[in-house]
Amino acid sequence: MLEVKNICAGYGGIQVLWDVSLEVKKGELVALVGANGAGKSTLLKTVAGLLRQSSGEIVFEAKPIEKLPAHAVVARGLALVPEGRRVFPYMTVRENLEMGAYSVKGAEQVQQSLERVFGLFPKLRERQKQLAGTFSGGEQQMLVIGRALMSEPRFLMLDEPSLGLQPSIVANVFESLKILHGQGVTILLVEQNVRKSLEIAQRGYVLEHGRVAMAGDSKSLLADEGVRRAYLGI
Repeated sequence: MLEVKNICAGYGGIQVLWDVSLEVKKGELVALVGANGAGKSTLLKTVAGLLRQSSGEIVFEAKPIEKLPAHAVVARGLALVPEGRRVFPYMTVRENLEMGAYSVKGAEQVQQSLERVFGLFPKLRERQKQLAGTFSGGEQQMLVIGRALMSEPRFLMLDEPSLGLQPSIVANVFESLKILHGQGVTILLVEQNVRKSLEIAQRGYVLEHGRVAMAGDSKSLLADEGVRRAYLGI
């Protein structure tokens, strides 16, 4: 469904990614793990059209997207939940969600998307008139995932969805991802909690210093001595 081929990218004159290649098949949940500064967020931004690569190709559903602007990538069915829970703080929960549906045509379709999000996160329905900036960190994370889902993506990328959240909320976030995956959404997950992300993923990639250092099925990566020592504290 997604093929990243030999991507090089960075910021200004600083190169962050070096010939990175990966693929995600339709229906998969794939984890992308690595230390801070390894280039994980840079890769997601490049795929999403927020950052332009200096070389390489990005193919989504057999069509190249590496030259498309971000809004066109979303219209193709690929959405990013960025790191940092960037809500519109002075807009209501419902207004934040509706902003995610700007590429959806028709009020009926928007309402169907809202119902889907409210079914996944009932608290958003209860507080849809509340200002998003008054939400806790965990509630804001629910909101930004819901906002991304409003565009009806077939492919969802998430950047550190559990960052800064208390353990009980982290468990809820991961349970939501499993539900979405069960509903047929293909997911590429960047997550600081390496164990949890590999436990729910089918496959994984390890990114080190802007290069893919290792790839394989999740069980193999969890059992790998290098991965256990570097990321699991074992």
